[in-house]
Amino acid sequence: MKTIVISATKERDIQKTLLYQSLLPLKSKASFDFFFFTENSEGLSKIYNKALEKFTEYDAIVFIHDDVYLDDAFFTDKLEDGFSQFDIIGVAGGINPTLKAPTLWHIMCGQGNLRGAAGHFASNKETIHITSFGVMPARVVLLDGVFLAVNRPKALKQGWKFNENYDFHLYDLASSLDANKKQLKCGVLPIHIIHQSPGLLDINNAVFVKNQNQFLKEYCS
Repeated sequence: MKTIVISATKERDIQKTLLYQSLLPLKSKASFDFFFFTENSEGLSKIYNKALEKFTEYDAIVFIHDDVYLDDAFFTDKLEDGFSQFDIIGVAGGINPTLKAPTLWHIMCGQGNLRGAAGHFASNKETIHITSFGVMPARVVLLDGVFLAVNRPKALKQGWKFNENYDFHLYDLASSLDANKKQLKCGVLPIHIIHQSPGLLDINNAVFVKNQNQFLKEYCS
């Protein structure tokens, strides 16, 4: 399985990104390529769709936020096995969502319906804590966009792409719902990542509210 890791960053120099710093030591342990869209100001959906169209020689395209440390030398092996069950793979997600505001996947799915795990840096940036959401591997309805691996041939065959009605917020949830409608299976695997971002800090953020209104209009009306 030929694999490429894709990320979009505002940085000009990819060496400044946490993701790049994690990929270098992995190159000697796993077979994959990587590409960064630098100095990016476009929405992630548009950038990711460009990658789906551009990198035609790859079977798996792995979309990762630039502030993630990928700490798993076996991630390509896990993905190859995982694609026997799922078409789009993440590290965290949920089942049985109730689509409503606030449109956050862990709230819409609720306790008992969460799956996967992810690491986060503590405030001192020297220690980490691991959040275990639930059992995995597992099929889910919604996937968090921090890490999304796509079976490119299968996704394109089903006519799926990332939903460009969203820029950064909620593109992942909208695209997950679209994938389910197109009979693509979403799932989570135990792939080890450490995310530097604390996530959305304010649900009243203007950009988030704009995307939330679009999401509610598109999927709840």
